[in-house]
Amino acid sequence: MSSKRRAIVLPVVLVLVGLLALVMAGFVFFMRAEMSGLSARRDIQQAHLAAESGLQEVLLTLREARFDSKQWFDVPDVFRHGLVYSEAFERDDDPVREQSGSREQYLEENDLVPPAWRFSVVAVSFDDQPDMMRYGVTPEASRMNINGATEEELTALVEPILYDLGLENAPELVACMLDWLDEDDEERTNGAESTYYNTLEPGYYAKNGPVDTLEELLLVKGFSAAVLYGEDVNRNGILDPNEDDADDSFPYYDNADGILDYGIAPFLTVWSSEPGAEGQNVAGKINVNTAPLRVLQAIAGMTPEGAEQIVAMRQEMDGEALLEPQWVQTTGVLDPETYEAVKDRLTVQALQFHVEILGYADHVRIARRYEWVLEMRGPIAQVLYHRDLTRLGFAWPIDEDTFVAAEQ
Repeated sequence: MSSKRRAIVLPVVLVLVGLLALVMAGFVFFMRAEMSGLSARRDIQQAHLAAESGLQEVLLTLREARFDSKQWFDVPDVFRHGLVYSEAFERDDDPVREQSGSREQYLEENDLVPPAWRFSVVAVSFDDQPDMMRYGVTPEASRMNINGATEEELTALVEPILYDLGLENAPELVACMLDWLDEDDEERTNGAESTYYNTLEPGYYAKNGPVDTLEELLLVKGFSAAVLYGEDVNRNGILDPNEDDADDSFPYYDNADGILDYGIAPFLTVWSSEPGAEGQNVAGKINVNTAPLRVLQAIAGMTPEGAEQIVAMRQEMDGEALLEPQWVQTTGVLDPETYEAVKDRLTVQALQFHVEILGYADHVRIARRYEWVLEMRGPIAQVLYHRDLTRLGFAWPIDEDTFVAAEQ
């Protein structure tokens, strides 16, 4: 009997040992997964804080030189690969800054780079060569305020953009947009008012007033994300391969012509305003020092040649010379007649700013991408809008020097 018992006990012990081994293996796997998850969450938080540090750098710059656009509009020496923290070196000894802000060579030369967290303040560059980017912030007055511009100006700005997107019904889309914005219920030719929107499921009413965000235009008849953002689905102002391959990949509506066709969103805003008479805020003035050519050309009374000369001249002038909007006349860029027609629409003030910041590291491939709209009230910054853009992808080629507009 004892030998039979021993024969039974041995297999039982082996089975129990095997089960314990499986349980232990599962526990070890679970713990490793938990540790990996915690490590990833830690890095995500670090990337978030790196971006927040970039925001503080922006605020410091705006407090010191808000009226000098040369200090914040495109300054890669300040806003590219800014070091937040490293175990191996201080900001003054940053090897990336020692290589003129280029991180590409530094990463190639070092297989094992020390932990270092960084930020870059990024923005689209419209008036340089195609597929360029800036390192800086954008005053909201660089864009046309959809709630403050005239119908003539909105039509002059929006219609050509829609035609560039291949939309033959551009006049109808503009009519629907203007019907959404105006205060009455009278439908324009090919427009749309509440009588149309009430037939939808679910139905709703036309706004018939100022919009609160540009995304609200997605409620307008005929409008879609393609109208707002065009081919630039990741919103970096650069023609990426998937934005130039027709229907091979998303977006399936790009025309594969080798040119990035923007939507209307990069040229419009709801945020710009500045103090006017009797303390009333005035919406709609255009910052002559930073507005893209397309926006300048849409100003009522502006000539195409005058807008082109403004863009060319302001790049050659220093910040002090750009502190008053009269420079467009005193330098001879605009003739007296044109200046008289547009002077009430021009400003050099910058009160509200659009800021997009990347937070990332040298040693891990985790990054976060955020945008803010700030209003500077003296030295105090008020956050008007904040959004996490990480799901759009990292997008910006911050390690490739060929995309840096300021260095071309």
